[in-house]
Amino acid sequence: MKTQTLVKWLAPVGAVIIFGGVVAVAASGKSSNEASTTSTTSTTIVSPTTTTVPVTTIPETTTTTAPGPTTTTVVVYSRENPRPVPEKSGTGRRIVFANKANWVWIIEEDGTVTLSVPVSGREFVPTPKTYKVFSKSEFSQSTVFPEIKMKWSTRFAISPNGKNTIAFHEIPTCAWTGGHCNKKGLMQTEEQLGTFQSGGCIRMASRDAEFLYNWVEMGTKVVVLA
Repeated sequence: MKTQTLVKWLAPVGAVIIFGGVVAVAASGKSSNEASTTSTTSTTIVSPTTTTVPVTTIPETTTTTAPGPTTTTVVVYSRENPRPVPEKSGTGRRIVFANKANWVWIIEEDGTVTLSVPVSGREFVPTPKTYKVFSKSEFSQSTVFPEIKMKWSTRFAISPNGKNTIAFHEIPTCAWTGGHCNKKGLMQTEEQLGTFQSGGCIRMASRDAEFLYNWVEMGTKVVVLA
């Protein structure tokens, strides 16, 4: 092929360079070195983002069982449901008087309880200890207020003032109000036995006071408990 024809054919491709009869073609817009260099395409792969989710601790569930309601049994003592004899209340044939409980027991020599009934005394009177019956009378009255009368008195102690006696007897037959006996009648009801009502003696239902009066002998032991 003639040189002129070759140049004409290659001219649209790029520059035509002739060196000593040798035709060389340079790619348009690129040096010969660039033309001969292989184009390398780099692809960057983005790693997926890893999100660390904190571990959630689920609290342990504790089941608490509420206790049921507390049931308290209150024993109500009466003539029909008498109190048991207190411990350390002596031995043998005796009368036991529990001041705080306002209760009297009549006990036989062998420990048999003949009577267990509510009474009305005065708080802390007499002093807790063992006494003996020294006097009794079917009819009596107050030395201070003669209109206050009672039956079946069984005396066993002296009052704190040292002037009066302390006895078991029936509820006095005088209504006492305002410092005077204003009419005849009981100074308290039998329903009030078991509570403090007395000025010093131990008041009993008439039938109980009579029973005790007939049961005791001079010198019968009386055990007073707090």
